Amino acid sequence: MHAGKALRLFLVGLVFAVVAIGFLPFLVILDWSDLYGVSEQTPPSFPVAFLQKLFK
Repeated sequence: MHAGKALRLFLVGLVFAVVAIGFLPFLVILDWSDLYGVSEQTPPSFPVAFLQKLFK
């Protein structure tokens, strides 16, 4: 294995690790919201109602 290939593999692994650690808080919050039943509520339709009033 050449040094260039090893460096490239290291950088790909590092980017993957940073992205995975970055998504971790969002996954924890999503898991907690599912655990407590918050995600089963209907989402607010604010943008749709606002756009309907805006374009009348």
